[in-house]
Amino acid sequence: MDISRRSLLGASALTLGPVALALTGCSTGKSGSASGGGSDKDFVLWTWPEGFSEDTLKAVKEQFPDINFRQNVIGGDFKQKLTTTFSAGSGLPDITGVKGEDIAFFLSKTDYFEDLNELGAKDIKGDYLDWKWQQATSKDGKQIGIPIDIGPTALFYRIDVFEEAGLPSEPAELEAAIRDWDAYFELGKELIAKKPGTYLIRNSAGIFSTAYRQSGKGFIDENQMFIGDQDHIRKAWDLSVKANTAGINAALDSQTADSAAAVNEGRLPADFGASWHLADMKVDAPETAGKWRVCKHPGEAVNQGGSFLTIPKGAKDPKKSFELISFILNAKNQAVEYTFSGNFPAAPEAHSMPEVDGAVEFLGGQKAAEVFSAAAETVRPLYEDPNSESVIAPFTAELEQIESTGKDPEKAWNDAVTAAKRIAEQSGIKVK
Repeated sequence: MDISRRSLLGASALTLGPVALALTGCSTGKSGSASGGGSDKDFVLWTWPEGFSEDTLKAVKEQFPDINFRQNVIGGDFKQKLTTTFSAGSGLPDITGVKGEDIAFFLSKTDYFEDLNELGAKDIKGDYLDWKWQQATSKDGKQIGIPIDIGPTALFYRIDVFEEAGLPSEPAELEAAIRDWDAYFELGKELIAKKPGTYLIRNSAGIFSTAYRQSGKGFIDENQMFIGDQDHIRKAWDLSVKANTAGINAALDSQTADSAAAVNEGRLPADFGASWHLADMKVDAPETAGKWRVCKHPGEAVNQGGSFLTIPKGAKDPKKSFELISFILNAKNQAVEYTFSGNFPAAPEAHSMPEVDGAVEFLGGQKAAEVFSAAAETVRPLYEDPNSESVIAPFTAELEQIESTGKDPEKAWNDAVTAAKRIAEQSGIKVK
């Protein structure tokens, strides 16, 4: 349940077919930007494995026949590659993706990017979900990115396992039965009593990650004050410990062979995730196609992931780059990308398009978009600081200690808070 987006590079041939293989073979040469050489007609987009589909790339070339557009897929640590290139001041692309987990960092480096408001972003702002748009807006009002996708969360579950255990199994029925976490935990106890060794929770860190986000607050506030020792974090912590104590926690690390086996064998028949998590399950458990369903999870949805397209400062033709971004990320193309990678559109208009609203074979023909579109409407904006991930790490580590060694939860909490405060102070974050 500690969901982080898996790169499908290497697995893409199994799940997405030849289109993905074609993308992973894209060149990684220098761009045609003012600082990177090339002709005035060369426009280069940097992205990570997965990238944009061949259908979208073809549409771009048809829409802009006067330019040479290509997508360069960058392997490895994309954020580090981008940061290094910005620092070098040469070789920058005309357009670059920025991952959702990195946008807070790059918002502290707005001088790296063109302010898209000066290029027309305000005119298309209404086409996207406001809370996602705001994630790429700086405190002084600069817009550095346009949303590619969003990651509202839901509960994926195995309908066959739930039926065998006599639990609520139809999406509407299950959703009604698990409106709060306590109800979900009780369902987990019932499941493991009827099917020993079958768990509703992958790991307690996943519960923690979802629960604290549901509060609408994180670990650092807008004034750069550490708030990781406050009630909203403690409640999420206690909830995670409660799940572990209840005996319904598989205590499996995400993205491991053991975790994949548990999903494939039905020992982990439920998992929280955004729409793109469907691709993870296709990799982990291809033979379970048709047995999964999706519904609203306990509490309100939170956002996991969702990236942006940006224009580096100094790009040779920012206006043309913005035209390209506006086209690539229009509702129609976002709908096409959903069929390719499971990226759920940040443009609400796309949610009712056939490419998005259709039946999903892996989910037994369910129209999953209805669940994710509704979830997107309830996501609470969450302030993210560039140092957030660093101060979260001690909490995740201590929860793992509780799982693996039986460490006393109260001591683990105190140790996590102490370590997080130390990291916060070292990062220049204020601590009371």
